Amino acid sequence: MRLRFHTQTGGSTLTAQQPQNNIVRVATQALAAVLGGSQSLHTNGFDEALGLPTTRAAKLALRTQQVIGYESGVTDTVDPLAGSYFVEWLTDEVERRTSEYLERIEERGRAVAAIEQGYL
Repeated sequence: MRLRFHTQTGGSTLTAQQPQNNIVRVATQALAAVLGGSQSLHTNGFDEALGLPTTRAAKLALRTQQVIGYESGVTDTVDPLAGSYFVEWLTDEVERRTSEYLERIEERGRAVAAIEQGYL
């Protein structure tokens, strides 16, 4: 089976103070998405913590995608992180924690009951 997914960089991680630092945040998040196998990517404008992105910020967000896609070489390999012990460990850790969380929801009587108890 094949999983296809879209990724958007985290607008909630952008800060209004020193917004140009968001350029680095967006680039790092975009690279992580590509390394994770995302087939579709949206990069936020660096000034979105202040409001709608300016034309300059939107163009830079597009250029960020283009540099990663066509200049970094990261897309030259199908799975550039294949065999990474750390990535495999992180995957296992996410699975373990997710299972624990779902068990806690189940113990509270499933989703509706957990919501009624203020858990979710």
